[in-house]
Amino acid sequence: MNYHLKLSIGVLAIAAAGVLPSAAQEPRPTMPRAGVGPGDRPVVDPAAADRGRHVWASECITCHGAQARGTDTVPSLLRSMVVLRDRYGSELGPFLKKGHPMQNGSPSTSLTDAQIADLTHFLRQRIEDTLRGAAPFTEHNVASGNAEAGAAFFKGDGKCATCHNSTTNDLAGISSRLSGPVDVQQHLLFPGGRARRGSPAGGPSPTTVTVTLTPPSGAPMSGALVEMDDQFVTLGDASGAIQVVRRVPGLRVVKNDPLQAHHDLLDRLTDTNIHDLAAYLETMK
Repeated sequence: MNYHLKLSIGVLAIAAAGVLPSAAQEPRPTMPRAGVGPGDRPVVDPAAADRGRHVWASECITCHGAQARGTDTVPSLLRSMVVLRDRYGSELGPFLKKGHPMQNGSPSTSLTDAQIADLTHFLRQRIEDTLRGAAPFTEHNVASGNAEAGAAFFKGDGKCATCHNSTTNDLAGISSRLSGPVDVQQHLLFPGGRARRGSPAGGPSPTTVTVTLTPPSGAPMSGALVEMDDQFVTLGDASGAIQVVRRVPGLRVVKNDPLQAHHDLLDRLTDTNIHDLAAYLETMK
């Protein structure tokens, strides 16, 4: 008798003895592991979350922050196991009913069940915003800098005037071309979005990253950079043709990124510099 036949007979014998579940047996219950919260996903009621936001703002925001992410001294509630396991007040309610200090000086026992339920919707909404990658963006007043200080940085330490003639060249009228202070600040930090890769027919754009490859022997080749890693460089010419070049010993690779000065500036900019520069650009109507 061969090995596989013996193994099959052994498995059948174990199943007959009831060790392995048969098709007729009931399926194993899908219960969470010990210490893990419910398997269902609570649904956020936007209206309840809005009501919870008001409770949060009046009773909790000072300690736990506007988005419940905590502070330097108070932990984030978005990682709290009480909050993560909660289903419409099932965990948070008993916790608050034990008494917890609030902003107005009253204990949390004064909160009604309805207020606690609204708070859970608000907190669950913050968790889901985080899982999506970021909280909803609310535009605030970013034009809070000093335009004169921005002009001084532009022409001095920032070295922006090295490439930009702010009043007669590419930045002339920039605040009129863009749709507001937020867009001005975004354009300042990331002009044109990401630098373009690849080259459509007709040639590269002013922000296209280009590359020149000089092999150990033979003529150099240039084009718009499509992709580059430790093994290959992929580039495209003005016609759209793509070439993939292996990085062999002796191959010289020179990359030219028209926005490199902006990338380097990001490492040096302070929040004050950003706001001052944005205020300065806002004056260019």
